[in-house]
Parts: sequence; structure tokens; C-alpha cells
Amino acid sequence: MIKRIVSYDFDGTLCFTPEPIEGEKIWKKETGTDWPYTGWWSKKETLDLDIFNIPVNQFVYRKYLDDMARKEEKNDTFVLLATGRLEKLRKEVESVLNSHNLSFDMVSLNPGMNTYTFKTRLFEKLIKEYNPEVFVMYDDRHSHITEFREWAKTQPCRVEIIDVTKSDKTPKIIN
Repeated sequence: MIKRIVSYDFDGTLCFTPEPIEGEKIWKKETGTDWPYTGWWSKKETLDLDIFNIPVNQFVYRKYLDDMARKEEKNDTFVLLATGRLEKLRKEVESVLNSHNLSFDMVSLNPGMNTYTFKTRLFEKLIKEYNPEVFVMYDDRHSHITEFREWAKTQPCRVEIIDVTKSDKTPKIIN
């Protein structure tokens, strides 16, 4: 019986993928050419492991390991990755995950809608399906955190929102 659902965001939360400004500089240094596109997050090249070093956030990674250990021990935890990255980037996202030996019960990428809407629809579907006692989410996008706090009030289970930032060694739990 699933008692806990835990969702990890990808960019800036679980993995420190390159941000556009710094990423374009690295791209130029590594390839000798300017960034060839308008836009960043929808391009597969932003996750090219031959160009970019994409480390995990060690705090979040330790939480992931704890959740996976609990899953194995108690079999009561469902662990997923939910990212605003577009579905067309699945191969690249999975390459980054595989490079860190990260696996999930579900890896869900955005089918092409507003990221907040995509995530809340996914989360509501999972909450309805599993009826957990608690839903835990790790995210770094402050504009979404505020929206998620309001969304959490409408859910039939306890929702814990972990606000993750690069500079904050002890992310905040927002209930």
C-alpha cells in the first residue's frame, strides 16, 4: 500500500543543469561556436553530457536515496520525477538520470503545456490513484511554490513542499 508519493523536479532541483547564460558560455568554449538557437529549455543540446557537466544537488540526492531505501524496505513509497522539460527530450533527460544511476517509478515529462498545470494534473491523478497519506514534492521554482501552496490546500492528503535552492543548504518545508 502506497502511503507516500514523492516527486522530484529535474532542473535546478535534483540536477544542476546549465542555466541559459552560463550554458551559452560553456557551449561557446566547448564547441567554438555561438549558441545556434533562440531559447534554451526546449533544446536537447542543453543536456548534452559531452558538453556539460550536470551534477546532482547533493542535499536532494540524499533525500532521493532515503526515499528509495524506504521504498525497498517498506514498499510504501512511490518515487517519481516530474519535469517541465518537454516529452521530446525524454532520451536526453534519461541519459542524465542514468549517468547518476537514478531510477524512478515514473519519469514524467511535459507534453507541451504550462508546467504548473502539467504537474498539478499529474499529481492529482496520482493522489487519486494511490490515496497516499502524504504527497511530498521537491521544487526550486519560486513562482510555482506559491501556486503549489494554494493547490496543496485542496488535496485530500497532507502535502509537503520542499523549496530547494542552490544556495540554501537546508531547504524549507512548506505545508
